[in-house]
Amino acid sequence: MKVAVIGGGVGGAELIRVATPGPLKFTLIEPKRQIEMQALYPEYLGGVARLQELTAPLKPFCERTGTVHVQEKALRLEGNTVVCEKSRVPFDCAVIATGAEQNYFGIKGVENSFSINTLEETKKARRFVEDMNPERIMIMGSGLTGVEAASILAESLDASIYIIEARERVLPLFSPQTSALVEKALSKKGVNILTSTMVCEIKKDCIMFADGTCLDCDMAIWTAGVKPSKFVQDLDLPKKNGWILVDEFLRARDNIFAIGDAAWIEIDGRLATKTGLEAERHAKHVAENLVRLAEGRAMEKYAIRASTDNQVALISLGSDCAVGVVGKMCIGAPTRLIYSLKSWIDKSFIKRFK
Repeated sequence: MKVAVIGGGVGGAELIRVATPGPLKFTLIEPKRQIEMQALYPEYLGGVARLQELTAPLKPFCERTGTVHVQEKALRLEGNTVVCEKSRVPFDCAVIATGAEQNYFGIKGVENSFSINTLEETKKARRFVEDMNPERIMIMGSGLTGVEAASILAESLDASIYIIEARERVLPLFSPQTSALVEKALSKKGVNILTSTMVCEIKKDCIMFADGTCLDCDMAIWTAGVKPSKFVQDLDLPKKNGWILVDEFLRARDNIFAIGDAAWIEIDGRLATKTGLEAERHAKHVAENLVRLAEGRAMEKYAIRASTDNQVALISLGSDCAVGVVGKMCIGAPTRLIYSLKSWIDKSFIKRFK
């Protein structure tokens, strides 16, 4: 059975790894030459992680798994064919694993900010930190990426670090208990936290707020949201809030699946989170179901582990410090052990592909 995997990030690469060897013939459509571990971008920004710890080359991985690598962007689907920039890839089943793009929500002056949503953007931000040694850094958005970036930069730089959050607390998608513990840890590191603060414009030397006030800054980093990739936006598939709407088997259509950040996964009233942990589980489950299909067996329903009402996460708060979250429970000790666990999980994931 010919399977086209569109996107070679955490989800797409893990799906291929789990399903091989087996009855599936994979074609991976990914313009990059490497797999990248997005969870480690904040650590790379702060000089804690090295490039080789968060990347793995695709060529040897594809050779080992018998996968054809089409190093092009996917443009659209036409029937059972993926139309790429130069190629056309026929499939029996397709898996969309294109991740998400940074969402700036129409804010003026975003060209004056940095992002850590892709490796290239993170490398650009890291070069600026090294070359310019900024004294005041504003991080807009306090999700996992914003909190981890603020923590690491507060330790690695002699600079004033600010987190700016439009909602009333940091990590607004987590429980109030988690937010309170993380805010306390950030404050101990000297991070300035501005909540209920709406950014309206990013200038080269300051951030303008909706109430007319402003703050001088030497570097602005935007981490305040994501949106579907252009490929997903242009697809004629069922959508919810712009994301591909899938069923309990993670299918958008009979022979088209969607996983990771590209998908809206809502099963039995529970909405899956857009995290690496959940994307990895999507990949394993779809890999197993594709093998079942190829062998003429019935597919199995997916069970969400990390949902919006029951978060599961490990949050790094700098060197030798992390907290664990399971639902409304936030485990803040022993911090060094939790940090070691998170670091091992993140770095061991990329080693699977080397």
